[in-house]
Amino acid sequence: MAIVRLSEKTYRDKVMGCWYGKNAGGTLGGPLESGWGKEEPFNVDWYPVLQEGGVPNDDLEIQLIWLQALEDRGLDITCKDLAEYWLDCIWYNPDEYGLHKTNLRLGLQPPLSGWFNNFFKHCMGSPIRSEIWACIAPGLPHIAAAYAWHDAVCDHAGGESVYGEMFNAAVESAAFVISDINRLLEIGLAMIPKDCLTAKAVRTAIEAKAKGLDWLEARKKVMECAYSPIAQFSPINLGFQTIGLLYGEDFGDALCKAVNCGYDTDCTGATVGAILGIILGASNLPQKWIEPLGNTIATNASWGGIRNVRLPQDLNELTERVVKIGKLLTARFEHLITIGSEDDLSNVENLPLLNEEEAKRIYTQPFKEVKFILSTLVAYLGYPEGPAVYVGGKTPIELRLINRQQEPLWVDAWVEAPDNFKVEPEGKVSIELKPAGESRIRFSIQAPQEARLIDIAPKGWIKLEVKERPGVESLPVTFAGARRWLVSPVYPYATLGTTLPPEEQPGWIDSPPVGWRVENWPENELPVEPFFEGKQGVVYLRHFIKSPSERVVRIGVPNSNKMRLWVNGAMVKQTETVVPLRPNYGGDGSNYVDVKLKMGWNSVLIKLERGDKPIEAHFTLAEPQLGAGQWDLLQTRFPWEEL
Repeated sequence: MAIVRLSEKTYRDKVMGCWYGKNAGGTLGGPLESGWGKEEPFNVDWYPVLQEGGVPNDDLEIQLIWLQALEDRGLDITCKDLAEYWLDCIWYNPDEYGLHKTNLRLGLQPPLSGWFNNFFKHCMGSPIRSEIWACIAPGLPHIAAAYAWHDAVCDHAGGESVYGEMFNAAVESAAFVISDINRLLEIGLAMIPKDCLTAKAVRTAIEAKAKGLDWLEARKKVMECAYSPIAQFSPINLGFQTIGLLYGEDFGDALCKAVNCGYDTDCTGATVGAILGIILGASNLPQKWIEPLGNTIATNASWGGIRNVRLPQDLNELTERVVKIGKLLTARFEHLITIGSEDDLSNVENLPLLNEEEAKRIYTQPFKEVKFILSTLVAYLGYPEGPAVYVGGKTPIELRLINRQQEPLWVDAWVEAPDNFKVEPEGKVSIELKPAGESRIRFSIQAPQEARLIDIAPKGWIKLEVKERPGVESLPVTFAGARRWLVSPVYPYATLGTTLPPEEQPGWIDSPPVGWRVENWPENELPVEPFFEGKQGVVYLRHFIKSPSERVVRIGVPNSNKMRLWVNGAMVKQTETVVPLRPNYGGDGSNYVDVKLKMGWNSVLIKLERGDKPIEAHFTLAEPQLGAGQWDLLQTRFPWEEL
């Protein structure tokens, strides 16, 4: 017999309340959102912009796509399934969205896609889309958190944002059966590591409330605990949403206090609204906040931001589709909770709402491994040092095999490397796997000494042959070619305005200059700070891009100080205003420019100035309109190395 019974009427009312509340909070905070956090709080008490259906928001519309994924592929979807919907349905590319989709297009699968070359893995893209998992798993926070992990690692693996989404999903799931905010926060904290910054930010808000501090003092404490200049930094926003939940005197006041804390205002408001919407149910939400928005759903589908989606006509249809999935999922856990004709929450404390052991199993899953479920084995392909390959360098990969069968297995494993790459050990490696046993095999992949043989994304295979079992299994192995750069000697104490010899031939493309060093950098980051040895000055970087077609691209050199940029000999951009580092595809208003690349080779010269603080810089290439990463531009060699 189930521990808890939830009537279908109550369940439906709470799911509807979730979407109403999320829409209200997102509409309240949406117009106030910006890229950078502000020291001063806001002071809103009503919608700054009011329109039918609310303000379109990725917080909600990506979850419409996840609902479609559940309907299409079933309850056992994983991060690999969601990755396909990222590429088919989501066409906007802010921050981590664009960066991880570039990885997917290169062939890197999740969770690796969310970890590699992703400056924004600690940002709010995933904590904002937790509600779908909670709504299909009411009263099952560990199940909601497991779904949230698969969602978050697509574009945030290894980041605080994974913990943020797991926390939110657990809180929202438990809110179907528990109304006490402090108890809900305790359940959410049980689902994430105690020492992560997300947990510290949430606890900071809880402790401030317990000490009798007002909400502005609590805000100050959270900012001290988890500060970032980037408004979308996840831990600080999780702290701010906690302030809204703890200090809000009613539904509207809670939304306003969360939003007035600032930073990612649409996200904090939307999450607080969703949690309170679940607790109260649609039937108990204040019509003052709900009625003006109506029952429709505003999305970015009209301009193509999302595509190939079966959009619900309104919140009623959305609720019905979610309830249908939720009834299927809870049927798997009918010993814990059932959805039927009546409510009975008398034994709710006997539900495993604080399943810390299961939570730890979820959040400690490796994020540099890709999982493959094979006919006889479970295989994990790991990239301990990342997937980058560079001239003459060795990249380790690790194969972890688990026997799914009742009998011992004898397995031969070997690597079919990309063309011209070498493998150690060569040939087959033979192992025995006991029933439920596990074994690891480590290979080393050495790239060729000639840069002309290294492509954008070299691909190979791991082959597995299980003796006395049918067939040979194949695992795709994808690498990312490191970008090849030339770095000048540092010019001490020079400034951006100082004209120096490299500027005499800014479009030079023929042969390496004397005194410049070759660097192979695996990601967008340009790690030049060590060259300055702590002193002020400038350094020049030369880079070459081979384009398969003539095209306009948005080139960015986001940095923490100042830069100047030449493309094909023409000076096209210099830093307008020093801004905090935000290396996305869209631009920071200061360090990006749209440039036409010619078909074939294009030269890039960058001048970076270091002031009295360490310099950080990145280099990005994107399509100007929707901001998709230009993954097919060759950057792994110099023009003269093709000969």
